[in-house]
Amino acid sequence: VTLPSSEAAAAARQHIVDGVDTETGEVLEDHTENFGNESNSPAQATAPAPELTVVATMPLRHRVLAQYIGEGEYLYHVDASQKKEILRLEMDTDNSYVQNLLLAAENVEAFKKAIEHDIHKIVNAVKKIFPVDGKTPELATVIQFLKTWFETEHIDRGLLVKEWAKGNRVSAIQRTESGANAGGGNKTDRNPDYEHTLDTLDVEIAMATLPMDFNIYELPGSVYRRAKEIVKKKESPFKEWSAALRATPGILDYSRAAIFALIRSAHPEFYHYPGRLQGYINANLTETDHENPTEEALTAARHTPEKDAVEEANRQLAAARGEYVEGISDPNDPKWVKTGTSQPTTEPELVKNVGNGIFDVSALMQNSSTH
Repeated sequence: VTLPSSEAAAAARQHIVDGVDTETGEVLEDHTENFGNESNSPAQATAPAPELTVVATMPLRHRVLAQYIGEGEYLYHVDASQKKEILRLEMDTDNSYVQNLLLAAENVEAFKKAIEHDIHKIVNAVKKIFPVDGKTPELATVIQFLKTWFETEHIDRGLLVKEWAKGNRVSAIQRTESGANAGGGNKTDRNPDYEHTLDTLDVEIAMATLPMDFNIYELPGSVYRRAKEIVKKKESPFKEWSAALRATPGILDYSRAAIFALIRSAHPEFYHYPGRLQGYINANLTETDHENPTEEALTAARHTPEKDAVEEANRQLAAARGEYVEGISDPNDPKWVKTGTSQPTTEPELVKNVGNGIFDVSALMQNSSTH
């Protein structure tokens, strides 16, 4: 068999268009061989492309699960096998983790309006805080986190996730005026149900500036009311202490005892000099166990657990009788006569604690009989 030369074959191909010889009109068969190039085979050339579904076009539950199965990778679309897995998870009522996540998403308005990238971020944040192979979180806890995450500024969401991952269920990332993290995620000596903020810190600062000693964990009502008044009126030295402590990074992580000890151990004139005050704070605000203050800190804070309800009852009775009582009575009331040599005084205690849970009320009874 004599094969045509390459020049002849090239010339012949010039007259062939779509398998038809334009000179003779003859329909030619395709004898092209795929020598090792199977990708050009007619069977593969006509193979259907994989079926892909854009995630954004799917129902909310499926959009959540698409990012859930992505293992940290953002999924723009899913193929048939991934879609099948999404449907399987949606129908798996025994999977409490997934079901709680779906229910939580449907109960948070901001989630239902979220764009795909935010859904990707928050789903992976949930998986970081509550590992899939760990204890299944309560539905209410997941809802709480989702709401908090959407309410938090974008720049602070990373910090929020870190705090929650450490077990600190903070409702917001609080910052000082300079932009530093104010803290608030650590466990302290305060009631665990108590939300500590820069505003509640102000009340503690105001209480610490008062001259009287009291139980700093069971606050007398009169002390609390006076502290609120100080904050409202921005009285000194509270005003200066507040400005300095609010500017201190991580200030909300320190115990109440540490705040009281810091203020009550300072020189009474420090607040007049901002630079000296800040230097004192930097040098003395040191604490390693915020949840369990040392005895030294409690002593410096002038924490007096024995200042109990009995003393408070006496103070309230004295104020009710019209006597001047520090922390209860209004010192600016015109009825209090102020002189350089006299100070308002109170009568002896009407209720006395004699120990072992026994109280002497004889003075109270005698006082009642004279009125």
